[in-house]
Amino acid sequence: MQISSIKQALVKNKKLVLSSIWGVTLIAWLGLACLGFMKPTIETWVTAVTVVAVLTELAFWSTALIFGVSIWDSRKRVFAFIFPRK
Repeated sequence: MQISSIKQALVKNKKLVLSSIWGVTLIAWLGLACLGFMKPTIETWVTAVTVVAVLTELAFWSTALIFGVSIWDSRKRVFAFIFPRK
């Protein structure tokens, strides 16, 4: 699969991809809250917090990537309309 086809798939399914990414992140945070009530050991707590923090960071970067791709494509279309190639 080529990169351009992956970009097109992301732009077409942007809402589904973002909902999935942030849904998983929300479930991870809820799991962390539940774990907090179970009085885990320090090692378990540090591991869980680290995993959730990395997952949240990935969600933010993925969101930026998806929005960046869609903005880039829309700008390309606008400039193609303003400055048509002959």
